[in-house]
Amino acid sequence: MGYRTARVTVDEFSRVVSEIYASSTNPENWMVALADIDHILDATGCAVITGGQPTRSVMASTVPPEARDSYLAYYHTMDYVLDAVETGPPGLVRGGQALVALKTNSEFDAEFMRPYGMNDGLFTRLTVGTGPTTFLVASAKGSESFDSAERVKFMGALVPHLQQALRTQNHLAELDNKARDMTAVIDSIRHGIVIVDSGRRIAQMNTSAEHILMAGEGLYVHASQLEARHTATNKQLQSSITRACQESRNGARGGDSLACSRPTGKRPYVLHILPLATSGDPTAGRALVIIIDPEQETEPPKALLRRLFGLTNAEADVALRVMRGDGLKPISADLALTMATIKTHLQHVFDKTDTHRQAELVRLLLALIP
Repeated sequence: MGYRTARVTVDEFSRVVSEIYASSTNPENWMVALADIDHILDATGCAVITGGQPTRSVMASTVPPEARDSYLAYYHTMDYVLDAVETGPPGLVRGGQALVALKTNSEFDAEFMRPYGMNDGLFTRLTVGTGPTTFLVASAKGSESFDSAERVKFMGALVPHLQQALRTQNHLAELDNKARDMTAVIDSIRHGIVIVDSGRRIAQMNTSAEHILMAGEGLYVHASQLEARHTATNKQLQSSITRACQESRNGARGGDSLACSRPTGKRPYVLHILPLATSGDPTAGRALVIIIDPEQETEPPKALLRRLFGLTNAEADVALRVMRGDGLKPISADLALTMATIKTHLQHVFDKTDTHRQAELVRLLLALIP
C-alpha cells in the first residue's frame, strides 16, 4: 500500500475540526469527518468505539462494512488491541504495529486484522470511566510503519477536538433524555399543564391539557393562544398571563387563580396561572397555567386509604368518619358496631398511619384525599 507523504495543510486540518464539531450536534456527521480523515491519512478506515468488554460497540465507522459486521458479530470479544488502548492513558496516540505485536498470530490478528487490512494504524483512548471511548485509524501493514511523525502529530492535534465533541454530544444527549423524562412526568399528571411564552403563545402542553382544549368546554386554542369562551373570563385570563410573564415596576411577576365556566353546565374549570423562573432576561418570561377539572373522577377515598396504608374496609370507614368530624358514638351507631370494636379499629388506623390522636389523623387524611 502506498502511503501519502504530503503534509497535512492548515485548510485540511481546519475542515476536519469543523466536521468533528458538527458531529457533536448531528451524530450522522461523524461519517463525514471520519471519511475525510481516511482520505487525509490514506487509511483503510476510521472508527469511534464506545464501551469496554463485553459491551463494546461501534458508534461510527468507515471501515469496510463486512469488517464492521464481522467485528460486532464475533471478533469484538477478542480485540486485544483495544483492550490495551482502553487501559492506557487518555489522549496518548499509539502505533498499530506495537499493539498488534502483543499477540501476533492470534485468531484476531490472523483472521480479522490481516484479511481486512487493519493490522496497523493509530489508536487513542478519548474518554475515561467504565465505558471508555476509543478512536482508531486502521491501515494494512506496509513496508513502513503507519505511525509516521506527521500522522501522529495530526492525530494528536485532533484528540482534544474529538474529546470536546464527545463531551458536547453526551451533554446534549443527557439534556434530551431529561427533557423526555420531564415530558413523560408532565403527561402523567391528570391536570392540564400549559406553558405560555411572553407573547401569550402556547409553548408546550401535556396530554391532559390537549384533551381539555380539544373538548372546547369553556377553553380553546385560537391563533396559538389559550383563550376562554366567556369574554370576561378571557379578559381576566389574558391579563393574568401577562402579569405572570412580565415583570412589574418592582421587578416581581405575579400569579393568579380564576374559575372558567363551561357551557355544558359542568362545574367550572379552576385555573392557576403562575410565573415560571427565567434565566434573567425580562423579555423571556413564561407562565405556567394549571387547568383543574373538578368533574374528573378520582380514586374513591376508601380505596385510596386501603392502598396507601393497608387499612381494612371497616378501618377505612372509621377513618373517613373521623375525618368528617363524627364522634365515636355516632360512628358506632351508623356502622352497627360496638364502641369497643370502633375503638379497636381506630387504634389500628393510628398504628397503620403512624398517627396518635384524632386531630393528627384528620390533618393527614385532609392532605391526602382529593
